[in-house]
Amino acid sequence: NAPDEVMEQLDEDRYYRYCTYLYVPFQYLSVVLGAYLFTASDLGWLGYAGGLGWAGKLGLALSVGVLGGVGINTAHEMGHKKESLERWLSRITLAQTCYGHFYIEHNRGHHVRVATPEDPASARFGETFWEFLPRSVFGSLRSALHLEAQRLRRLGKNPWDPRTYLSNDVLNAWLMSVVLWGALIAVFGPALIPFVLIQAVFGFSLLEGVNYLEHYGLLRQQTVTASGQSRYERCAPVHSWNSDHLVTNLFLYHLQRHSDHHANPTRRYQTLRSMDGAP
Repeated sequence: NAPDEVMEQLDEDRYYRYCTYLYVPFQYLSVVLGAYLFTASDLGWLGYAGGLGWAGKLGLALSVGVLGGVGINTAHEMGHKKESLERWLSRITLAQTCYGHFYIEHNRGHHVRVATPEDPASARFGETFWEFLPRSVFGSLRSALHLEAQRLRRLGKNPWDPRTYLSNDVLNAWLMSVVLWGALIAVFGPALIPFVLIQAVFGFSLLEGVNYLEHYGLLRQQTVTASGQSRYERCAPVHSWNSDHLVTNLFLYHLQRHSDHHANPTRRYQTLRSMDGAP
């Protein structure tokens, strides 16, 4: 952990946020280059006769999917911040993997229900990853739609009225993916569709692999208030698994210091700490 006396200076150092900003153009450069290589019929200028075979195309799509998965983590870091620029960059970054609803569900759902049976992104004890994956993917999607519908109703808007669709953050997020991949398919042709599907599924599956580990088997206990209402105990350091290694620090923006992240969701990654009592 950084010393307490430098925390404020470290938090205000803009170098660290520029690192997240710069990931976005490089991410989309890889998407466009990947789309070209996947569909090109003549790669002679690379010293490769003809186009890529299916093994090469699969490896290419998975590689771009890895960058998309790291991109989701980049979006996670920016999506927790208060600045409008970072929030928009978060949404743009999620367009590659068609996982824009994560921006809504994670902030408004997961951080409220973490380590409870109501949270689709918290793995249960004894649950395998392959059992967890569909529950988290479809449960998070359902949760995002529900949370956004609640928000629109509070504003006096009908979430299913076509006139309010542009105000719907879930639909806006999906629209970004449609525009991105629609434009690239228009340029490179329908042969790009397998690339779109493979990289997107692999990318968001990497996120779900991280989700599976972060709260596996951990549960907040229910307590009864003085008024007789049942509620979950406050999220504590013991409700998140943590790790503190160089490689994960670099690729996950200190996300594996997860107890501190849940205690301080808006804290920038460079100031996240390993907390006492965290498993």
